[in-house]
Amino acid sequence: MKHFILLAFFISTLLCFGQSKEPVYLVFNQNASENCSFVIKKEPLKKINLSFIHKRHRKVNITRFIYCKNTFVFEFKKNQFETISSTDFSKLKIVTINDLFVEEEKNEFKKDINQLFPKIFVLEAIENGQYAKYEVVWEKSI
Repeated sequence: MKHFILLAFFISTLLCFGQSKEPVYLVFNQNASENCSFVIKKEPLKKINLSFIHKRHRKVNITRFIYCKNTFVFEFKKNQFETISSTDFSKLKIVTINDLFVEEEKNEFKKDINQLFPKIFVLEAIENGQYAKYEVVWEKSI
C-alpha cells in the first residue's frame, strides 16, 4: 500500500510539472508600426506608451528581431527554422508583444522570461503565401 501511494504521488507530480506551455507566436512585419505599453520600472510599476517600428538586424548566423525595445534572437546553429503554409499559419494562436508583457506582469516578474515563455516563434511572411517560422530566445531589455 505504501508503494502504491508513493507511485501515485510520483505520477501525479510528473503530470503536473511535466506539462509544457504552448508555444508563443509573434508576427514580424519589417518596418511595420505598432504601439506598446513598455515597463520602465518594476517597483513601483511604471510604464510608458511607445510607438515602435519592427526592425531586423542580421549577421552571419544570427538574426535579431526588435519589438518595443525587446530583442528576440534567432541563432542558425541553435534554433529551429522552417517554412509553413498560410493554412498552417491560420491555425496558430498569434499574440502581440503587449500580450507577453501582460502575462509577465501577471506573474509579477518573478519568472525568468524564457521560463515563462519556453518556446517563442517569430513568423514572417515570405513569398507565395509562405511564412518563415523562427524559434527565438527573448533578450529582455530590463
